[in-house]
Amino acid sequence: MRALILGLCALGVTACAPPGTADLILVNGNVYTMDDAQPRAEAVAIDGEWIVAVGSNAEVRRHAGPDARIIDLGGTHVFPGFNDGHVHVQSTGGLLTGVNLLDVHEAGPFAERVKGATTRLPTGSWIMRGDWGAYEQWEAGSAGGQADRRTGGRFTPHRDLIDSVTSEHPVFVRSFDGAMYLANSAALEAAGVDENTRVPSGGVIERDANGRLTGILRGPATRLVSRAIPPIPFDQRLTMVRAVMQEAREGGITTIQDITSSQQLQAYRELQRRGELTVRFMIRPSLDNVTHTAGLGITQGLGDDWLKFIGYKAWVDGIMGSSGAMFFRDYDHDPGNRGYVRQIMLPEAQPGAGMSMTESQKYTDFGVGNLERLLHESVATGLTPHVHAIGDKGVRIILDIFDRVLNEHDLVDADHRWRVIHAQVLHPDDFPRFGELNLVAEVNPYHISDDMRWMEERIGAERSRGAYAFRDLKEAGAVLVFGSDSPGTNAARYFLSPIYGLYAAVSRQTLTGEPAEGWFPEQRLTIEEAIEAYTKSPAWASFEEDIKGTLTAGKLADIAVFDTDLMEVGASDPGRLLDAKVQYTIVGGQIVYEASR
Repeated sequence: MRALILGLCALGVTACAPPGTADLILVNGNVYTMDDAQPRAEAVAIDGEWIVAVGSNAEVRRHAGPDARIIDLGGTHVFPGFNDGHVHVQSTGGLLTGVNLLDVHEAGPFAERVKGATTRLPTGSWIMRGDWGAYEQWEAGSAGGQADRRTGGRFTPHRDLIDSVTSEHPVFVRSFDGAMYLANSAALEAAGVDENTRVPSGGVIERDANGRLTGILRGPATRLVSRAIPPIPFDQRLTMVRAVMQEAREGGITTIQDITSSQQLQAYRELQRRGELTVRFMIRPSLDNVTHTAGLGITQGLGDDWLKFIGYKAWVDGIMGSSGAMFFRDYDHDPGNRGYVRQIMLPEAQPGAGMSMTESQKYTDFGVGNLERLLHESVATGLTPHVHAIGDKGVRIILDIFDRVLNEHDLVDADHRWRVIHAQVLHPDDFPRFGELNLVAEVNPYHISDDMRWMEERIGAERSRGAYAFRDLKEAGAVLVFGSDSPGTNAARYFLSPIYGLYAAVSRQTLTGEPAEGWFPEQRLTIEEAIEAYTKSPAWASFEEDIKGTLTAGKLADIAVFDTDLMEVGASDPGRLLDAKVQYTIVGGQIVYEASR
């Protein structure tokens, strides 16, 4: 059937299968196909995994097979399935099944959130990360500029808050800035830490007024506990992926582009074997694996339509949330700090277990040079590099490296589709280079709504004009690919649902509508441009434009149906986007989510 569909589609017809074969028919919809050849329709016919007809109700009904399910959409609004170009699935799963403390800075909510995680995780599982206090200085939804609303200093929890509800779960959670970690009694016991433990040089093991350990550890002392944490059990990893898939299908996400470890790939394969996948995972191993992947013959597109290799992930600098993104000038709020370049190491040069993340990421010439060396190695595999760069100097570094490598391999004018991830703050001179080098900008629009609370304090208004400058990037010739960056950073929570990214891109406001005129409103996108960056463009950037990204006969039946006309409200009243709800999510012709009636 697939061969017949493709053959008929090649003839330019909108119905690519004979009548009477479709097993799922959607009628009476407001269909936005995102296909320039046929932008609007009212019905879609699906045969197995594939769309076989798009058009009027009458045209599409002719394709119904004898046992077809016909769904009357009642005028609801149909879009291609959303393709999230940037997800950290393992971290998102860990947050969904574990504990999210980003907006917590008081004792009661802290204890309640940690207690909730014990109901989601198997007995004995560690509860980690948390990132408490990220919104302690500014309320969620703030556009910035507020004074610290706490008067008693930073919230610092005590293990007594959680010991009674976590006896069967070791807990090792951190503050959002990593300045301190809290271990419960079970974690201290597992690590062999007590009142007689020697404090490592430069570390702190805090005690209360009675001389008891509070559970707070700082600096090198945190390694006393972290080294006792076992690997994530495989069954728990499956549970984490299932939680991510649930959030994805509830948001109309049908494809996720993941930063993928070998353990995650094994989990995806097992769920595929069990028939449990409800979202397609596009695989991006880290660039330091290129020697192994090249040796194994792993090339662009290896896999199937559910699990497929699409690129390598690499990093240049840190992030804005921890003031680690690299800039030409000091951070305004932290004189002397310009961020750092992350060291990209060969497998044989990985840091030892005793080396912290901070120590392994400090800038060295070897780190930048090795990134360039690995990019040269990647060319032969055909897997495209997708490189994280956030500060204006970090972006300049990767543009310079891409320029040299692409030119050396005569690829600048080829269909290479190399990506700069985030492209968060650009120097004015660097916008044109995206078009000159034919680059993809994989950006995260919801960062605007959350990060503006501290952006101007950290880098000032002048540099902020180059932040999340999507209009300038697009007009410079970059192809924009949207991603959620779920679950967010240590300073913010970013959600999988695409409505948050769409809202941010067209409004440039916080979730509470600030500022009224939008933050640097000249950088707004239209709602159609924003939806394209979540559908057509991610498919194209992954060399999958022939099978997804538009609702076109001959493509995979990956579909999201909303109760709200995203196109209409996005243009007239963007705030209403935040109230939009998914009615159906369809992946490969299977309804994987249906809203309760």
